[in-house]
Amino acid sequence: MLSNNVRVNLKKMRMNGIRRYWATPAILVLAFLLGGCPPAKEAAKVEPPKPAQKKPAVPEIELNIASINLSRIAKRIELEDIRRFAGELRKESIDILAMEGVSRYPGVETRVDIVDELARQAEMRTAFGETIALSGRQSGNAIFSAFPVTSSQNTPYDRIASTNFEAALQAVIDCGAREVVLVSTLLPERASANDLNVCADRLSSLAVTYVDRPMIIAGNLPRSDVVRRVSNFDASKIMREDASQQFWFTADGSLRLRSQRVVRTELGMMSIAQFDVYKQSPP
Repeated sequence: MLSNNVRVNLKKMRMNGIRRYWATPAILVLAFLLGGCPPAKEAAKVEPPKPAQKKPAVPEIELNIASINLSRIAKRIELEDIRRFAGELRKESIDILAMEGVSRYPGVETRVDIVDELARQAEMRTAFGETIALSGRQSGNAIFSAFPVTSSQNTPYDRIASTNFEAALQAVIDCGAREVVLVSTLLPERASANDLNVCADRLSSLAVTYVDRPMIIAGNLPRSDVVRRVSNFDASKIMREDASQQFWFTADGSLRLRSQRVVRTELGMMSIAQFDVYKQSPP
């Protein structure tokens, strides 16, 4: 028989074995709870597709438009003056010229006809809008174009106080990719605010006449922003006080004024503007 001491020792050994058996899983469970669950893998972020870059519109053609006012020229224009001026047009690569305040003497052998002679020297097509004819002298506005002139129209300003019969000459010009309307006009000097508004309204109505065609207006146009807004045109800047010529152009996106400058010529200061012409106006 086993003694009491032996029994006690065997019992202790069995109890110690049970404790050791349960201690290992308990420690593992505790470590798991204290350490937490392993972090789950983050889902890859899906970037939304970038919107397609809208390509900038490409102009169909670039035009160099010039304007000159001869109403204040103080000398008699001779053949050599016209030859030199034609050379200036070639040097500046002018595509279309608006000439205001023109005086010509058709049929007078002692006077050179500036319209016919400049057209010949510069190899350009022409349109002329008469305002006054008196004793063999014709006054008016002219347009010269390196492109074909498909039609022209002269529109007088009614209901104004001036007696000089000012008018707006319009020429439809086929530039290949698109027809462009150029207007050459000389407004009354020292015109009242009412007369300027009448002229601006008349010019604005021309844009309706030539719908879907870009229009550029050249001349001694009013500088008032109020008048310009009434006429629904954008406007170029006045570059110099001694070159009063300005450009208005339709504000529907079919035209963009790229640059402008003023140059001195044989016939006075000439304003030049470079326009981008787009084939279709934006919706």
